[in-house]
Amino acid sequence: MKLLDEELVILDAEVKTAEDCIRLGGTSFYEKGYVKDGYTQAVIDREKVYPTGLPGKGVAIAIPHTNNTYVNKPAVGVIIPREPVKFCAMGTKDVWLDCEVIIPLVIKDSDMQINMLKQMMKIIQDGELLKKIRDSKDKSEILYCLKTLES
Repeated sequence: MKLLDEELVILDAEVKTAEDCIRLGGTSFYEKGYVKDGYTQAVIDREKVYPTGLPGKGVAIAIPHTNNTYVNKPAVGVIIPREPVKFCAMGTKDVWLDCEVIIPLVIKDSDMQINMLKQMMKIIQDGELLKKIRDSKDKSEILYCLKTLES
């Protein structure tokens, strides 16, 4: 299933906060028809209760997402911020990570979510791949690095 789209890859993003990242990704998803109105606020609200920061191998990432209520079709976005952005670590309320790669997920069903999170765990454990994603200036190269999410 096609989840990756170069138009959903944002490089050198001028964002300062986790909410800025979520709004940027949400706007992109909405403008391209992947999500319904209300998606962005739902992700912001969920992030406050269930944070999505993950200490990847050498590069911290965040995978903001919400339930499927606002999803038209599944997708994966990528935001590479100009400067690291603080996201709270998954499973905590007070551990903050300086995230350099943000991968917003738009997930349609729970089976897809489980599979995608398994693939995401492999990506998180691959420090070289994370650095390549972080440092790339080529959207197609970033998507190539994430192609396992479509399997």
